[in-house]
Amino acid sequence: MTKPREKTREELTAEIEDGKKKIRQLENREKVLRQKLSQEERRTRSHRLIVRGAVFESIVPEAKSMTDEEAATFLRLALTSEEARAYLKKRTEGGKSE
Repeated sequence: MTKPREKTREELTAEIEDGKKKIRQLENREKVLRQKLSQEERRTRSHRLIVRGAVFESIVPEAKSMTDEEAATFLRLALTSEEARAYLKKRTEGGKSE
C-alpha cells in the first residue's frame, strides 16, 4: 500500500482560501435572495393595500374626500357595528362562505 502524498503548506493555504471564497459567495447569494424575497413581500403587500383601498373607495365614494383620520374613524365605526362583528365571528369560526 502506498501512502497518499501529504499536501504542502501552500496547497493547504490555497484550499482554505478557496473554501473561504466559496463561503463568501454563498453568503452574498443568500443576502441577494433575502433581498429579493423582501422586495416581493413589500410589492405584494403594497398591491393588497392599493386594491383594498380601491374597494373601500368604490363602496364609499365619499372616502375620496376624507382625510386619513376621518377614513380611519369611519372604518372603525363601521367595523364595530353588530353586523360587522357577526360577520367576523362567523368567518373566524370556520364558515368562510360569503
